[in-house]
Amino acid sequence: MIVVNTLTGAVSEYTRHDFQSITPTHGGSATGLYAFDGDTDNGLPIVSEIRLPATLRESTLKQSIQMAYLSMRGDGSACFTVHGAREVWRYSFPLRPSEQTRCPVGRGIRENYLGFGLSNPAGQAFTLDRVEILAAASKSRRV
Repeated sequence: MIVVNTLTGAVSEYTRHDFQSITPTHGGSATGLYAFDGDTDNGLPIVSEIRLPATLRESTLKQSIQMAYLSMRGDGSACFTVHGAREVWRYSFPLRPSEQTRCPVGRGIRENYLGFGLSNPAGQAFTLDRVEILAAASKSRRV
């Protein structure tokens, strides 16, 4: 079941339950009534995944990523993902108490279309305020 928060536009997908009905605080299915509260999903961590669409960079020159900077609050580590035309690269990075962090990515990525993602593999709470990608265009590679 896919649920959309009409106030914020946030989208959630429930895959472990066959909800037949849903309210802001509860979901109902043939097996029972479930409250939407707490830090786990029936004892399992709630893993979030944010994916931004792949977009064409400003230039036809191939792009390489120098660094990904994130303004986010949380504990532990997170996973930053780079989505290319045919490949996906994942990088783990620690969340810092300063609420500003960076994620070094592979130097060999050269793409025109790049998309990005972020997840919390341990299911810990986090708040993401900003993602900034520092990219550098190749001086000669177009094809």
